Amino acid sequence: MKYQIIKRMRKTIERNEGYDAIVVVASSANYRYWEWRLSATKDKILPKKTKIICVDEDWEGGAGQLLGTLYAFKKAQRKFNLEKLLKNGGAVAFYHTAGYGKRMAPLCGTEGNNKPAIKLPSPLETKEGKTLLTLLEAVIFSTQIFAKTREGRISVFWGDQVIIPSRTPKRETKLPVEIFGIKKEFVLTPREWRRNWQSYGILIPRKGGGVLQREKLKWKKVKSLLEKGIIKTDSEGRVKIAKSMGCFSVSFEFFKELLKEFSKELELKNRKLDTDPHLWMPLTSTKREYVDEGGSVIYWQRIKKLKERLKRKFQKKFLIGEKNLGKDTLWWDYGNLAIYHKNILKLLENSDEGEAARAFYGVENYLVKRKKEKNLKIRNSILINSEVSGEIKNSVIVNSKIKKASLEKAVLINSQVGKIKGKNLLLYYVNNGKRKMKVLPNEVVTDIVLGEGTKIRMRTSLLRDSKKDWTVRLPQNPFSYSEIERCLARLADDAFKWRVNKI
Repeated sequence: MKYQIIKRMRKTIERNEGYDAIVVVASSANYRYWEWRLSATKDKILPKKTKIICVDEDWEGGAGQLLGTLYAFKKAQRKFNLEKLLKNGGAVAFYHTAGYGKRMAPLCGTEGNNKPAIKLPSPLETKEGKTLLTLLEAVIFSTQIFAKTREGRISVFWGDQVIIPSRTPKRETKLPVEIFGIKKEFVLTPREWRRNWQSYGILIPRKGGGVLQREKLKWKKVKSLLEKGIIKTDSEGRVKIAKSMGCFSVSFEFFKELLKEFSKELELKNRKLDTDPHLWMPLTSTKREYVDEGGSVIYWQRIKKLKERLKRKFQKKFLIGEKNLGKDTLWWDYGNLAIYHKNILKLLENSDEGEAARAFYGVENYLVKRKKEKNLKIRNSILINSEVSGEIKNSVIVNSKIKKASLEKAVLINSQVGKIKGKNLLLYYVNNGKRKMKVLPNEVVTDIVLGEGTKIRMRTSLLRDSKKDWTVRLPQNPFSYSEIERCLARLADDAFKWRVNKI
């Protein structure tokens, strides 16, 4: 099914069947970049018919996914009549990309404080020239297949998560809200829960339809839900629940009610509200449960009144349903350095997921299983437009030059090095010329170019949390990530420049 879905993704673009309009919610310095970039790559990742609208989230401290979507709609409406489009049965998608991208530092700095512009090893030829696919473009391309059965609805996606469903992308609920999830049947044990479920929001089926949404539950809370019969098991102790993907679609009528409910917050721009803890949870929780999980009584009472109003309006017992994308769905999150590195190396796997990744990114023909010639030995690696000598094993090298290499499990993108030896590396836009470069295992290296060509080399490790290090000057770096961010913010026009990579 996955390979058929990937083919269908390409046909969706060719047949002009994707979303009628998309809204990219970007940081203030980046929305103009995306207007230009997406116009340049449109025929490759979007249907010709799609209206591209890019808005900035000029909301101090961030609005959150809930208020951010509502606010972006109001801003986009000034540029294009989305309301008319939706009333006439058009399908609209929102993509959230605003924020610092702290977990991807220092790579986001290399892209001018523009995390969704980080490149993936997928050659892309456009009318502007040859380049590499960006994180956001991969997400936009992968989600166009959801448009066809979501007429008159607004879909909302994160800008760093690629989804390859293993079931049909068609909408399966007639309820005002559908939350995308991956449903699996498994034996519920403390070990299984902590290993594979505790880090995710979950969707619990309700008798008669609908779902309950819960946030990242610990085992003690799961036991309580089991005892109360809210989570049900069969005779073998198996349950069937879904991991919430944080993506959803809503009917435009439902969306308009949200605009009314949160009109004051949108006017004052003084609060941060997300959909999971501030909408889906209070809509599907009792007061006691919501408060026990840290929620506000007053806020729950407010959402209860909203729920009663919505039930009367839609004449529905339940408001929220699920879209099960299938237990074998591939979900590639590029939210931090370690997982970015890990997901790129999946291109090399001899597995269904590896084949799907190569098909999705169009790099099947670049995989070299074994190759040995003068000054070069390659084993299970992908090389794209690169000049390399030495030994390469289980690595992905794109647009790079290496005079003498000894690399294993390395990812190099747009880099030039004389001599290098290392394992589990990530080099991104590094220009070391013909000089030897010393690296440590698990090291991440990038060169950030500031105004007038000033270059700052930044290093970290795949084992570190860049968000925790945000304000820290690591010993090997001249600046902290936050200092780099502030410097680039003052040079916002430079962030608008688009690198056209020679492939």
